[in-house]
Amino acid sequence: MANTDDSLQIYDFQNPGHKLNTSWPLLDLVGSAIATSFATTLSDKLQLPMRGVARTIHRTAYVDCIASIARTCIVHELTLSPLPEKAWFCMDTSVISAIVESYFGGNGTLVPLEEPRRLSHTEMRVVKHIVDSLLIGINKGWAIVRPVHAEMTRQLPVDRLANVVRQPIMVIKELVLQIGDVELPYQLIYPHEMLAPVSEQLQNEPELAREQDTQFSQAIRRELMNCELDIRGVLAETHITLGKLLELKPGDFIPLRDVQTVAFKTSNMPLFDARVGSSNGRVSASLSRWHLPVTS
Repeated sequence: MANTDDSLQIYDFQNPGHKLNTSWPLLDLVGSAIATSFATTLSDKLQLPMRGVARTIHRTAYVDCIASIARTCIVHELTLSPLPEKAWFCMDTSVISAIVESYFGGNGTLVPLEEPRRLSHTEMRVVKHIVDSLLIGINKGWAIVRPVHAEMTRQLPVDRLANVVRQPIMVIKELVLQIGDVELPYQLIYPHEMLAPVSEQLQNEPELAREQDTQFSQAIRRELMNCELDIRGVLAETHITLGKLLELKPGDFIPLRDVQTVAFKTSNMPLFDARVGSSNGRVSASLSRWHLPVTS
């Protein structure tokens, strides 16, 4: 029998390609909404200016995911009812320390730790604010796809994460909390099985995103159209010497040149030229030339 090895393909049942290569663009939108809401809520709780940013998404096998989590990381197990399975919220102890330092007026410098350590009572109180704020962010972010109710079930020791029988694909969302110039990373990690029930919705993002972008653009346009501008134009001007200026008395006339075209500006930005005349006994200006692009 001829050797047909060249025609054979090995199928990895543990890490099938359709799971690793599935495109979920809407998950980026969900991540951005979570990051923004999380930072806003935590900022209000701690009275500390923060900004949330969503970064990359990548998929990996469970064993590789576990290997990427540092021993100094604090891992919280989350449920997102009605979605199946459980997600993880991962934040390194050094990030928590930086948030606490910023809370007390420090620079929030991120200093990596080599060994795990117990959190102080102050850090534990801040962690509660962090988790509560994240749960609010998850609920708001996932509302784009499907309403969920996020809850924290328990804190997981990193050294016990490897004690599982099966090895599913894990979807890792990288996020950042910005305090001033300091970027503090954290992760949301979903099992592929958790996202499978909403896979179709997550793939429909382009149409939804375009619709949301259009609605947002229209709303911004409506607000901009209601903005008031202070428009200024010089209707007349002349030259006069300092001597003649000092000789002026109440009732004296100053001869002005006849100005037919006036340039109107706002905040020193040229807007348009207009011809000066009168209408119903009042000085008026008739637009003759735009200096700005005209949009429909």
